This record gives sequence, structure tokens and C-alpha cells, in this order.
Amino acid sequence: MNRKYIVYQAYGSEDILNEALYSMLSFYKVHGLDYREITLVVYTDTPLHFELVLGKERVLCKSLDASLVKKWRGSIDFVHRVKIETLLDFTSTLKDDEVLYLDSDVVFIHPVQELFDKIKQGIFVMHEFEGKLNTSTFPLILKMGKFIKKHQQQLRSKGFDVPVDTGVWNAGVIGFKSSKLYILDKVLCFTDGFYKLYPKHIAEQFGFSLYLSKEGTVFDSSKYLFHYWSFKEFRGILSDFFQYHTVQGSVLSKIIQEIDYISPIKMGEPKRVYDKMHWLPKAFRKLKKNRWEMPTYKYWEGNG
Repeated sequence: MNRKYIVYQAYGSEDILNEALYSMLSFYKVHGLDYREITLVVYTDTPLHFELVLGKERVLCKSLDASLVKKWRGSIDFVHRVKIETLLDFTSTLKDDEVLYLDSDVVFIHPVQELFDKIKQGIFVMHEFEGKLNTSTFPLILKMGKFIKKHQQQLRSKGFDVPVDTGVWNAGVIGFKSSKLYILDKVLCFTDGFYKLYPKHIAEQFGFSLYLSKEGTVFDSSKYLFHYWSFKEFRGILSDFFQYHTVQGSVLSKIIQEIDYISPIKMGEPKRVYDKMHWLPKAFRKLKKNRWEMPTYKYWEGNG
């Protein structure tokens, strides 16, 4: 029987640890505390951060210390290279199982069994489509597309075939069968080579987008998972939330019950609206020092 895993990496910063813990809590909020069909795995330097809240039976912690992080950042010293190495390390011990990687700042909206069904069928999963290199609405992707178009000969000399209309997916979610391990090797090789030419944080994201789409179909997971990558202000809220429940000595069921009081979907909506504004009203708000306002939040009934 194929096994199903959800894999995280969370190390160094307490903010990242809190994000990953909140993501796991949202998993159990959606699937139920007794759900055991999917194993949660986290590569971390602070296993107690997760085990003290969830218990060892609900999360499998794998060691990721500073020396290993340094090694996995590679000669290019790239933080997102660690993601690829994490997945290579984990899948190397598997046979034909289903793996769903999540960035720490991803939360569950709906049960994800359908995503694992897609993975079992050989379909890849990423978060959401962000457009093609030559037509995306994301300026960072368009800029990278122009670089790739200009440097086609240099890329080919390194063995990289990169069509100028390649689609780019958000890599906060990556799902695949462990038997497709060889694709991770291709992503790692591309990232090492491409980052030297174009040292931007989206190099690894583009590597996954390029090679997963070359190898098959990519499925959009945004119906099931929410990635709040642009809402870093949520970290302060998470710190308050976990500090409160630590002081209160809250049991796991109570913490899970109250995670929606600070949902990043609701809390981040004013910022997302602001970010999508036309430049003129946005500039006016900046001038008035009224960009957007954080909604009030609470941890328990009666507090707000």
C-alpha cells in the first residue's frame, strides 16, 4: 500500500517554526485530530516546538542542524536550495509513495485526499499558476523571462533547454510520486547552474516549474491550500497567539478550535486588496499613510 506524506522544512527562525506549526494545526482542523492516513514530516532544528504541541504521534521530526543547512545551501549559498535537498533526502528512502511538500506559510482550506489521488495517478501538484515567462502579470517573472530570452545560447551551452513561453507555478506546494525522484536531481542541477547566471530568489521555483511541466501535467492546488507568502505581518500575530496559549496551558483541541480566530486568509485580505490596487489610488494611500489596516483579532470568545 502506498504511503502518503506531507513534508515541511522549518529551522532557525521562531517565526518560521510558528508558521509550520500553525500549518500543521490547520491540517488537523480540516482532517480531524485522529486522522492518520497522511504522515506529517518536518525537517527541523527544534523538534520540541512541534512535539510539545502536537505530540510525537502526530508529527515525525527529522534533524536539520546548522551544518546540514550550510551543506544543503551548496556552493551557491542559496536558501531555497535547501528545499530541493530536503526532498531528495526524504524521497531517497521511499519506493512508490506520494509526497506533498508545503512551505511553512501554507494553510489548509479543504481535505487534501484529492491532491494525493492526483499524485498517485502521476500528476504533479503545485500551488497556483502565475503565468508564462513572456506574458505573466508578475513583474518578477516577466523580468526573468526577458533575461532567459536574451541568454538562450548561454543556457543551451549549460545543457538547459528553456522555452521562452515556459509557465511558472508558485512552488509553496509541490506534489509528486517518490518514484519521480530523478526530477529532483534535474531541478537541483538547473538551480545550481541558473542561480549563478540569475541570482534571484525565484530560481528554485522556476526549476520546479520547468521540469515538472516538462515531465507531465501540473495540477493547481489553490482550492485546497492557501499560501500567504506576501503576508509576513502574520508572524507577529502568530507569536502572540502561541504565547497566549502557552501561558494559558491550552490543550491541543482548544488551540485547534481557535486557529480560525487569526486566519491569514481573513487577516491578510486588506493587504491583498491594497496590493492589487492601481498605482494611482495606491500612491494616494501611501501619501496619506493609510495603506491598509490589520483587522482586529481574538484568541477566545469575548476577546477582540
